[in-house]
Amino acid sequence: MKLPVFSILTLAVGASLAIGASTPQPGASAAFHAGTIANAHARNDPRQTASAAKPTKPTPLVKLDIDSPQYKPTLPYGIEFASGWPLVIHAIGSPDALGIAMNAAPMQFPGIDQTGYLILQDPDACLELPPPFFRGDPPCSTEPSDEAYVEFTPGVDLAGVHDSGGNPALSAALGNASVSGEPQYDGVGDPDGDFQLDDVEVPVGPDTGGGVSDGVGYGADDDLPGLVLLSPHGPGLVLNPDFSRPAIKTQRNLAGFLNTVAYELRSAGGSTTFDATMVVPTGLIAPLMKIDACYGNFDTVGGICDGPAHYQIDGGPMLTASSPTGPQSLYPEVLAAVPYYEVRAFLVSGVAPSVLSDLNHDGQVTASDARLAGYNVLSNEEVVRVRQYSTDICTGVPLVDVFYADFDHNGRATAPFVCPAGPGHITPIPR
Repeated sequence: MKLPVFSILTLAVGASLAIGASTPQPGASAAFHAGTIANAHARNDPRQTASAAKPTKPTPLVKLDIDSPQYKPTLPYGIEFASGWPLVIHAIGSPDALGIAMNAAPMQFPGIDQTGYLILQDPDACLELPPPFFRGDPPCSTEPSDEAYVEFTPGVDLAGVHDSGGNPALSAALGNASVSGEPQYDGVGDPDGDFQLDDVEVPVGPDTGGGVSDGVGYGADDDLPGLVLLSPHGPGLVLNPDFSRPAIKTQRNLAGFLNTVAYELRSAGGSTTFDATMVVPTGLIAPLMKIDACYGNFDTVGGICDGPAHYQIDGGPMLTASSPTGPQSLYPEVLAAVPYYEVRAFLVSGVAPSVLSDLNHDGQVTASDARLAGYNVLSNEEVVRVRQYSTDICTGVPLVDVFYADFDHNGRATAPFVCPAGPGHITPIPR
């Protein structure tokens, strides 16, 4: 039986399929001589020498922008509600990209739930992408991969809804709750209903769909495997099971929560482009709170403790509330008190890391750390900052980032929720 073969289909009309050819271009000799003359003048002109010595930043193979939420350092931070705000990433491939590869003929370009590879560079002119790409017959099937490329699968992912497209290995990982499910921390609860606190492992953060192969969860995304999406707050921050911070700052890749990936075969600007979007779920980019909401002596009449609540945020030091209170009112205050929330995005060739550590020890997890980890960073790094606002659990905002502890060992950790009754009304937009 004849095996299927791959195809690289160039997007430029009349472009050659000979990848990496070094044929001299017309006018190259004249350009060389012109450059030689210019260099000779520069050697005699200190101003030109200083200008020439200034390093130039290389143009990335992919230009990445976060189109929404809007962020400009010269403008006030936008305000986002606890959930439902848009994260829209637009990436523009180099106009000099070699073309799009598919796993088998006769397919030319990917449709919904079909995987393609935008080949940006192939130094040895022999396509050797890693699996799930099918390599075909020798000689282009035995050498290590040296390509710079963007793997992509157009499609839609929703938590808990089965998805049939995307990178198979990443789809399996995102469907495995033990690999990509909600982070869990040491807390207390009453799972058996005997009114006695027990030590329990408590999941935090938004729903990842459990064991359903839905393409949603923590880690690299199955539909855009090269995307790295980071936030230094909340479930994206890797902490020890006891909620302490590890010696080296480490963050989870949040790209697995993307809802859609789509592409333009050739945009009006002449490039293949990608759009990745997320409707941000509750708690994904928000702080984690470990709280003892019943601290001190318990008042059996009022159902509360007489001491102020004690709590930790994102594995930080113990804090004391100004009064006896629970997370119903305290957590919205904590969320709003953070000066800004940050989202960082960039693309790497192939499959991105599911977690990334601060390898250069500068206090941030960035594209520089991805390079130190051995990844080929294809794009610029884009950062947006926003503020967040939330109401309390009575208005339908779940406390997915809050869990309880009995810090003073008085056998109690929670406070009652009190929800007022009343008709709906118009609420002014916060400033």
